[in-house]
Amino acid sequence: MGLGVLVKLSPWDPLPRIETFSYEEESREVFREQNALTWHASKISDSTVTESAEAPEKKKPKKAKKAKPAVHFPLAINRATVDELCAIKGVGPKLAEKIIAYRDAHGGFQGPGDLKKVSGIGKKKAENILSFVIFD
Repeated sequence: MGLGVLVKLSPWDPLPRIETFSYEEESREVFREQNALTWHASKISDSTVTESAEAPEKKKPKKAKKAKPAVHFPLAINRATVDELCAIKGVGPKLAEKIIAYRDAHGGFQGPGDLKKVSGIGKKKAENILSFVIFD
């Protein structure tokens, strides 16, 4: 309310009033005709360029996306593959390989304490991983 009163009582008129604008039906028709002509001219020029081109550009074939395996949580960490471990938030391919290397070298994980022994897994990352894995 304070700003409205300030603007209303100010000696200058910073904002144009609605009454000062005029909008005529003729200007609307002229605007429509100009836009229609511009649009039509652009379509004609696009088709002319396409028809007159000597050799059309060859489209590169799209690369097939690698299908990610369906991962069901919780994962059995002593049997999980690199791709399954990478599905866990915060675990990339390198960390997944370190987990598998540790598992192979030490005969599997017995509990959460063993997970923290993997290089690159601290307290917070271990807590994140523990919500997605089980030890069997």
